[in-house]
Amino acid sequence: MSVVQWRQQFIQWSNIDPDQIAVFTSENKAAFKGDAGIIVSTYSMVTQTRGRSHDSEKMMQFLMGREWGLLILDEVHVVPAAMFRKVLTSINSHAKLGLTATLLREDDKVSDLNFLIGPKLYEANWMELAELGHIAKVQCAEVWCPMSPEFYTEYLNEPDARKKTLHYIMNPRKYVCPNCCVVMTR
Repeated sequence: MSVVQWRQQFIQWSNIDPDQIAVFTSENKAAFKGDAGIIVSTYSMVTQTRGRSHDSEKMMQFLMGREWGLLILDEVHVVPAAMFRKVLTSINSHAKLGLTATLLREDDKVSDLNFLIGPKLYEANWMELAELGHIAKVQCAEVWCPMSPEFYTEYLNEPDARKKTLHYIMNPRKYVCPNCCVVMTR
């Protein structure tokens, strides 16, 4: 859906011929017509290497066979992931522009963006954007879901930090009874 939205925004805010904006998704692998233009795709479509269809392989050869003027990376905070950073070595571009509303990662790899893409050039204040009506008003809520005694015991006794994290992520009470949780709003 984001590919369709990006294409629509290019059509709305530029004077490019809509036929010069191709999309590369699992449903649409149309060959690009012309020497210049815009290709809108996803990280997954570019990084997926096994089991490509003939049309997907042709599109990847086209994408990798030239230097693009600008590579726009939406949700750029995912690029430091081992799989998605392959986009940067697959697609040659003169310049890169990373966009995100959440420049956060749970690991320490967000700083990798400085050498993968470049330094942050601009940051908007989200509270100001909400007040001006550019984005929806934000309401923060903290939700507490207690664990069953058996699940909590397993959580406490788990020595592996990754498995311990899975315990609180997969707490069955989150999914079974939405009314058992305490919601605290700010």
